[in-house]
Amino acid sequence: MPAVTEAQIRDALRQVIDPELHHDVVELGFIQEIEIVGDYVHLDVQLTTPYCPFAEQIVGRMREAVAKLPGVSKVEIERACMKED
Repeated sequence: MPAVTEAQIRDALRQVIDPELHHDVVELGFIQEIEIVGDYVHLDVQLTTPYCPFAEQIVGRMREAVAKLPGVSKVEIERACMKED
C-alpha cells in the first residue's frame, strides 16, 4: 500500500471545523508541521488559546480524520497555543 501523503492529510484535516470559529483547521493555520514515517503520522498543531473550550474535541477530530486514511496506523498530535504579542 502506498504511503499517505501530506496533501492527503491536509485534505482530511480540512473536514475538521473549529466549532467556535467556523473554519477548518488548515485554513485557520493550526497545522504547523506534518511528519510521515511509513504508516506513522505526527502533527504539530498550534491552537489559538490555551483556554480553548473545544481543544480536546478539535484534536480528537483531527486524529480521527487522519487515522481513517489508508496507510495510516498511528497518529500522534503535539499541541501548543499561539503566543500573544
